[in-house]
Amino acid sequence: MNNSAPSDSTPQTTYLYQELEQSFREEIKNGQRAPGERMPSVRELCHAKSVSKSTVLTTYSRLEADGLIEARARSGYFVSAPEQAPANLQTPATSQPKLNPVPVSAGQVLLDIMQQGAAFDLMPSADRGHYEGNENLRRSLSRALRRQDHNQQNYYDEPQGDPELRASLALRMGHGGGQHHGDDLVITSGCQHALLLALMATTTPGGVVAVESPGFYGVFQLLESLGLQALEIPSSAQTGISPDALELALQHWDVQALVISPCYATPTGSCMPDSNKQRLLTLAQSRSIAIIEDDIYGELHFGLQRPRTLYSYDDSGSVLLCSSFSKSLSRDLRLGWIAPGKYKDKIKHLKLVTSLATSQTLQQGMTEFLQQGNYDRHLRQRRQQLKLQCRQLQQQIPQLLPQAISCSQPEGGLALWLELPESINTLKLYNRAREQGLILTPGRLFTAQERYSNFLRMSFAHPLTDESAQKLQQLIPQH
Repeated sequence: MNNSAPSDSTPQTTYLYQELEQSFREEIKNGQRAPGERMPSVRELCHAKSVSKSTVLTTYSRLEADGLIEARARSGYFVSAPEQAPANLQTPATSQPKLNPVPVSAGQVLLDIMQQGAAFDLMPSADRGHYEGNENLRRSLSRALRRQDHNQQNYYDEPQGDPELRASLALRMGHGGGQHHGDDLVITSGCQHALLLALMATTTPGGVVAVESPGFYGVFQLLESLGLQALEIPSSAQTGISPDALELALQHWDVQALVISPCYATPTGSCMPDSNKQRLLTLAQSRSIAIIEDDIYGELHFGLQRPRTLYSYDDSGSVLLCSSFSKSLSRDLRLGWIAPGKYKDKIKHLKLVTSLATSQTLQQGMTEFLQQGNYDRHLRQRRQQLKLQCRQLQQQIPQLLPQAISCSQPEGGLALWLELPESINTLKLYNRAREQGLILTPGRLFTAQERYSNFLRMSFAHPLTDESAQKLQQLIPQH
């Protein structure tokens, strides 16, 4: 008799993993396996069920993809906490900014927030280590540093960036649709640097740039520094920028570029439908407008598949895709990239002018981290963690801020967009919060106009502590 585990190439294996998966689903659903309970190890399950390792891993990966279990580094698999329904708050209405270009002024509050190093922290924590405790990343970077010989340390990297890293990133970009090549990319010092290069390559001083409203304050910073005007386009907290509003604006203004985050934009967490992406691309191409796509949150999706990038639909070279690892992996890792389309030669020259080269050690360490599958493992765990923290924060908002009128319902990213009564000025709230040791991001930062003064961006990038929750509850006097 053959007692060996069945081969994964046989029809029986398919039946085995489906049977095993269904059994675990029922046990979790019926409460036989409690939240936080450790699942059997792969070895234990292989032995107990007489199945192959591949069968067990397939079973666990499918359960993990549906959020029923979660992988913990060096600890195994555990039953996830049950997902809670979002708080019963309506979604913020589509924004209605004035449709005329205005100069940009970032203001002191933004500088203050950035100096705190807490743009995505509700309460800064001094004990968060370098690279956020990712041991595998630290090892990869350390090995890359040891491999650098004396001669390499005396020379700059080639302007376009490490070829191996670019090839690995091109493969990852395929998750967002389309086929890409490493030669399509230029490595940058983070996403903000990529956005800067993109704006420099596609605009001239005094030009008009269309942006989402509310939009990323880092973009408004760049527009101010380059002497550009912001044309804010109405946007939905669910589906992003309005193609109808953009089309209307383009009839009245000579726009040089459009800066947009189609996937889980900050501060709302909105995600554009594919039909809107295609329509936006058609609008831009018909008027020779460059589209600068900020895809920094694209990997942080709560569902099974990341959304398609706008870049993946483009065959004209008019879309410049910008991204980095700062939101998905570590804010200390200043390593980004740009897929510049037909602006590639300009971007390469501008990179030389603005930063000369990128750290070879960082690039080679990150290449190893990607190629060994550590980034994918990190992302699987991170996505489940963010989804749980998002739902928990949504559930807590009625208790933390009972004055809240509406709250966004993102399916990815890092932030919620919260509307408070018009009587509450969140710029003033920011100063009161600072006195309590809290960092909150007032809505006024996400526009160049006098708008969103009663809105607040709240991040779920880190779990809400009991201390922060208590301080937040006491922040706004209740009447």
